Amino acid sequence: MFEPDAESMSADERADLQLVRLRTLVDRLLALGGLQAERLKSAGVTGGADITGLADLPRLPMTGKSDLWAEYPFGMTGVPMSDVVAVHGSSGTGGRPTLVTYTRADLALWARMCARALAAGGATTDSIVHNAYGYGLFTGGIGFHQGAAELGATVVPASGGMTHRQVTLIRDLRPDILCCTPSYAIRLGEALAGAGVRPGEGLALKAGMFGAEPWSEQMRARISELLGLKALDVYGLSEVIGPGVAAECIEAADGLHVNEDHFLVEAIEGASGQPVPDGTPGELVFSTVTREALPLLRYRTGDVASLRRGTCVCGRTLVKMSKITGRRDDMLVLRGVNVYPSEVERVLLAEPGVCPDYLLVLDERQAAGRLIACCEYRTPAGGGPAAQAPARWEMPTEGELEARLRSELGVTIGVRVLPPGTVPRSEVGKAVRVVRWREGGPPLPGLE
Repeated sequence: MFEPDAESMSADERADLQLVRLRTLVDRLLALGGLQAERLKSAGVTGGADITGLADLPRLPMTGKSDLWAEYPFGMTGVPMSDVVAVHGSSGTGGRPTLVTYTRADLALWARMCARALAAGGATTDSIVHNAYGYGLFTGGIGFHQGAAELGATVVPASGGMTHRQVTLIRDLRPDILCCTPSYAIRLGEALAGAGVRPGEGLALKAGMFGAEPWSEQMRARISELLGLKALDVYGLSEVIGPGVAAECIEAADGLHVNEDHFLVEAIEGASGQPVPDGTPGELVFSTVTREALPLLRYRTGDVASLRRGTCVCGRTLVKMSKITGRRDDMLVLRGVNVYPSEVERVLLAEPGVCPDYLLVLDERQAAGRLIACCEYRTPAGGGPAAQAPARWEMPTEGELEARLRSELGVTIGVRVLPPGTVPRSEVGKAVRVVRWREGGPPLPGLE
């Protein structure tokens, strides 16, 4: 552990710390004035002393991305701009960015949280960390870079793209930790295999920290097979801090330890906003009780996961969140049935003969609409026709895949198996998993 006193703190001791920090956050928001202060006053909260325990958290008002947009660019910043040393964020929808400010203390906190994540993944001061997350406004690249430096590891700032150069760096520098999106891990694994670099024959990777996209256990198995490492999930979002909010440990790899001494986490039912029991999927809500530049009370993330408590085999006592099953705004409603793209991925990738690159096309040219899962047959790493694939790779027909999706998800989804290379690969940034076809020609050749 990077910070064992905090990561293995007893539940009672952590609850006391969380309550103190929550009360401090409430007092600070009221003193700052503005949107969050008005909502607290409307809820009858006059000060942190009104919070008698963590059980009071659900009665406090929530914030969301629409608030950050409404207060764009710096309306929710809680410090003088002279104290702001960095700005990060996402592109948002429709080109409208979500900007997040950081003080020096925020950057130090972020570095420590990413160092916690890397240490949980087995990184040490002797590690070489190949960081293939993108650098820029997106928090992935700079977050893990700072975390590796804080841990004392050697960081290779490869960023995204230029895959052939990354293959050379991984082959020559022999890193033991890989950081990137799960879709790019697949791309790197295929490129390494194509260059003759395989696990045990030139790869020294032992663990990978993969995040920024929802991904399934089936994708985890594919990545591990290609790269010969332990594929671990990491979670974060710029509004809370960036990557490092939560991460899996290499010992258990069965849920992400949330750094809840700094980020209070809840899971709520999306429509009502009421808490859901541990073990039940709900929308994640975070309170940033130690952030300086952007203090947020009960920020709705839109990400769906479940929580569970207890001591892990690694010794951490932090609450665990499951892998993200999807985003509230990514959910597709097909004839009354709710479907997340990650659920379709789970069914498709359960078939060894199906390539991990896929695209869901929502055909909206007619009122009824239909969903088409576009995928490819898997080919031997490094190329070659499907006919040369190992016998264990069964090549299911489109009809068989449609039947399995219908059986598993309870809804009809069309399947089109397209020629190799048709489905776009992710080189930089997050993989696009869903496109809407409203007019004009098909988004991919071969669709009709």
